[in-house]
Amino acid sequence: MNVQKQVLQNTLNIGNKYFLYKQKKIGSGAFGEVFLGQNRQNSQLIAIKIEKLKNNLNPQLKYETSLLRYLQGSEGIPQYYYSIKLNDYYFLLMELLGPNLENLLNQMNRHFTIRTIITLGIQMINIIENLHKAYVIHRDIKPENFVIGINKKNKIYIIDFGLSKRFRNPKNGEHIPYKDGKTLVGTAKYSSVYTHLGIEQSRRDDLESMIYTLIYLFNGNLPWDNLKAKNKNEKYQKILEVKMNISNEKLFKKLPKEFECLLDYVRSLHFDGIPDYDMMKGKLSGLLEAKFSIDNVFYDWNEKKKNESSNECINLSTASDKKSDQESIINLKKN
Repeated sequence: MNVQKQVLQNTLNIGNKYFLYKQKKIGSGAFGEVFLGQNRQNSQLIAIKIEKLKNNLNPQLKYETSLLRYLQGSEGIPQYYYSIKLNDYYFLLMELLGPNLENLLNQMNRHFTIRTIITLGIQMINIIENLHKAYVIHRDIKPENFVIGINKKNKIYIIDFGLSKRFRNPKNGEHIPYKDGKTLVGTAKYSSVYTHLGIEQSRRDDLESMIYTLIYLFNGNLPWDNLKAKNKNEKYQKILEVKMNISNEKLFKKLPKEFECLLDYVRSLHFDGIPDYDMMKGKLSGLLEAKFSIDNVFYDWNEKKKNESSNECINLSTASDKKSDQESIINLKKN
């Protein structure tokens, strides 16, 4: 039986140490699909990303694997376990994580509170900063590419490095050259204005995409959603026009002014400019302290779960009280 049939119909044995579970697809990325797997030796559940190879060319997933291994130890990076080529497939085995921010947004009725948005912003900047310190730009910052931990629901991770790129030569530190006329890489909805204009991406573009992501998570949508167009290029052009012409008042709506300042700042950066990450985090930390007097990590999904657990306890208590009342009535009747 070939690998494809095993993936779809049976448990696949990978490297005599891991199982890939049939029909347990848990996601997809820029290149390949993600399935649930398990370590045969210690029963630990893992994520297994698969790419079908074409014409025996080097798999894109192999490139992503090299970046993931290179980034090990950086904040918010999933743990790498193993990788292998089997027949016409390439497999990347890594840490199993929780739901992404898009899924969590749906659970929270399409809106995160401002406290969650600020906290997310601080963690995202930290993660992106550490990515950039490793000379890597992500190039596809969006809600689907940020996930929470399974046991660490206060911790955010960044995933899917299929479109990522080194922006400096790791040997001599030389920055990639400025280029224009580039095709759009990433997700147009969250892409920076410079990316739309065909300019080679750099650190500023990751940060602009992050700000659009935060706006989306707060409002549940972006002003350029659902634009009608005849084709992809026309749609990209319309999205660009909205991004360039929309007023800050319409774009940010009820978000604090600090977010407008962050967007103005990252758009003002030169192609090879070094972002002031500390200043960006400082603005959000100051806003968090001013609005809530504390700066501890707070996320809506954890609060929701806490309230649900509390309600379950109340319901159990109420049920117990009702039972006690019924027993008291029975005892009174007997007497």
